[in-house]
Amino acid sequence: MCGRYTLVKKPISIGSDNKGKISFPSPSGSKEYSFKARYNIAPTQNNLVIRKDLEAGKLTANEMRWGLVPSWSKSGSTTSLLINARSETIADKPSFKAAYQRRRCLVPADGYYEWKRQRRINQPYYLQLKDEVLFYMAGIWETWHDPAGNSSESFAILTTQANALASKIHDRMPVILQDEGAHEWLDGNPETIETESRFNFFAAISSDRMQCRPVNPIVNNNQNDSPECIEPPQVEASTQLDMGF
Repeated sequence: MCGRYTLVKKPISIGSDNKGKISFPSPSGSKEYSFKARYNIAPTQNNLVIRKDLEAGKLTANEMRWGLVPSWSKSGSTTSLLINARSETIADKPSFKAAYQRRRCLVPADGYYEWKRQRRINQPYYLQLKDEVLFYMAGIWETWHDPAGNSSESFAILTTQANALASKIHDRMPVILQDEGAHEWLDGNPETIETESRFNFFAAISSDRMQCRPVNPIVNNNQNDSPECIEPPQVEASTQLDMGF
């Protein structure tokens, strides 16, 4: 699964061509979107997602809440957060089916966290691409309207069976896309990513392209959002860990 992640680098474009340039809306009275590095992004928080205007062919970045609320939900309750969606069943699940067909997005990140219980320590691990570059997690989004007509947007991150590296900590991991795959996810209609091709498209990124290391347990508290979250644990704690990597 994916329950926390980081976004330290501002996403500028997907790929190297002009088609992949990302537009950031400017808040009222501001000349430029104010990007803030995030080291501990947690469910219920508002975070950047990237969508595509298929008619204009334009990529835009907007903030919406992590934890998808289906458009048909009566209460908009957050008691059962849909933060992840299994890619294997996303085309069939009522909560995700419509969004999978028509409301796809990318969730930019440069790393994500998983936890492993080791000798009575709930140790967080940080997983990244080896070159520590930005990547995109496949996502879906929805708009929910309350009885007064007010709207709110929310998203969920797609997951897949973990690769050999990530599976040492958890059996699931986010669907990670880069460049061509990211564009295909935003461009494609449901018929182009179905059945066997869907499983291939959502397959886990190769372990050879990833790295994993233990980090500071302060990330366990989602109120902590600073560079210290991705620093190594203290020596006393790290010596107790059975790394197994």
